[in-house]
Amino acid sequence: MHTFTNLITKICRPFILFVTGIVMCINVHSQDIHFSQFLEDPLDLNPALCGAFPGLIMGELNYRNQWSSVMNGLGDAYNTMAATFEYHNIMKNWTKGYVSPGINFFDDKSGDGQLQIAQVNFSLASGIYLNDKNCLAVGLQAGWAQHSIDMANLTWDNQYIGGSYVPGASSGEPAGSSFSYFDFAAGILYHFGTGQSTMTSNNQIKADIGAAVYHISEPEMSFYQGDNFLGNTNYYTVNGKNNENGVATRLYMKYVLNGDVTYSIPNSNIAVVPAVAFFDQGPAQELDMGAKFRYLLRMESKYTGVNKGSAFDLGGYYRWNDAFIILTGLEFGSYSLGLSYDVNISGLNQASNGRGAFEISLRFINPNPFMGSTESGGSSTQSMF
Repeated sequence: MHTFTNLITKICRPFILFVTGIVMCINVHSQDIHFSQFLEDPLDLNPALCGAFPGLIMGELNYRNQWSSVMNGLGDAYNTMAATFEYHNIMKNWTKGYVSPGINFFDDKSGDGQLQIAQVNFSLASGIYLNDKNCLAVGLQAGWAQHSIDMANLTWDNQYIGGSYVPGASSGEPAGSSFSYFDFAAGILYHFGTGQSTMTSNNQIKADIGAAVYHISEPEMSFYQGDNFLGNTNYYTVNGKNNENGVATRLYMKYVLNGDVTYSIPNSNIAVVPAVAFFDQGPAQELDMGAKFRYLLRMESKYTGVNKGSAFDLGGYYRWNDAFIILTGLEFGSYSLGLSYDVNISGLNQASNGRGAFEISLRFINPNPFMGSTESGGSSTQSMF
């Protein structure tokens, strides 16, 4: 028992220190889109996570619906959809590492004005196997984003004439309906992984610790046409940079720290998976942390594959000063389904009554991750990840 306790302490100590350091600097929430199931949206968490999965190809879909209960039919809720596709290694003859391409897309739509953000990103990550248990990876990401809004669904002061609302009246706002920009990100990831000593020992340990920065170029963004449109050529400083359009702002860089550990309790069907993600973007911060338990329902038929491996997940996260998140999931062969619900505890709970966001994720990995190797060699994708 004493040996087991020492092992847990050794594995979890860096993770605990990582979380403790983050908690000391929390204020409010991040500006970008986010999913409560952040491990299921890897390329928006860290570009270096591209290719870090137990298989050859992976595809994932995510959907989030927030505040529909608060709107009570009086307006549109907040809906976010995302899709990811990754290929593990395009360098077939390279046994000391991997080079992984990936693509992801997200679409976020909110409010009566149908404010929409659509973005597509291309990622490329490369990992180097330091030895049979340790891997260091870096990732780069380049993307294109478009923001759009339906101005016809909005009302303005100038449209109230004589105390009455006149829909056809000019808004007097020098605003366009869309704008776009290029976007860039980079990340680094350390991965530790051991394979099982036997097919039934269930003694794997895996851990990820990473850091990333998004919106490196701090792109300019505004629906307004700028002071040049208004006949004004003044220059303004926005986020510490000169801005020709005057009325535009720049998208703050976003810094991300992520960490998770999968500890399989030896000679049992149970694994514990604590995880944390911290986001810092301008004046806004967000911290998600928690854990889930994974229960192996059935082993895969190692040679025939007739019986598909399956597992059940149950756990929860806490988003600092915002929500408790209930998580559950089911894995069957190559497929995984995840469900979560945010129970709101922020100042908005007087209107929400605790009702927050519903989220669903669907994942596919091929080859079947339940068919993983029992070797701990770094050249085996199945065992390393």
